[in-house]
Amino acid sequence: MTEPWQFGNVPGRLQANLITDSKIVAAFIKNAKHPIIVIGSQTFDTALGKSDTAKLMEKLYENNVQMVATANMKELAEVGFRDTPWMGVVDITNRLTDSAWMGVDGRGQYDLVLFIGVIYYLQSQMLSTLKHFAPKLKTVALDRYYHPNASWSFSLSEDEWHKNMVELMNQI
Repeated sequence: MTEPWQFGNVPGRLQANLITDSKIVAAFIKNAKHPIIVIGSQTFDTALGKSDTAKLMEKLYENNVQMVATANMKELAEVGFRDTPWMGVVDITNRLTDSAWMGVDGRGQYDLVLFIGVIYYLQSQMLSTLKHFAPKLKTVALDRYYHPNASWSFSLSEDEWHKNMVELMNQI
């Protein structure tokens, strides 16, 4: 069994499925009717680097994945995403649990939520909330650290994670 990255993270009996191949995430994105990605403040600080992160965001955008930035996302504007909606992590989490919310784009409920670069302990609580209060929502933690409260999560070394993210860009 994969262990949470922080010891205090006690997920209960329902835990994330381990992503062993980026093709799984690519299939989720392609099959989703209305996906969204929550882009955290640490997104551009990863081993992926600014250039590849920008390419990943562009590929997701081309595949109709709605983006929402949390805090400190001036980097998104610097790589060309100036009109990305902004919302605090607590606000986006609460809205995702609200069945009446029509989404950032006004097109209705999301069926897939991807997370990248959100501070680990915040993302852990966001995923726990969604697991309990929006159980039909599929959640994918794209960071390299295991998030047991997600539906699906990676748990990889930096090199393996980087390789999987580059493969994901090529598959979507």
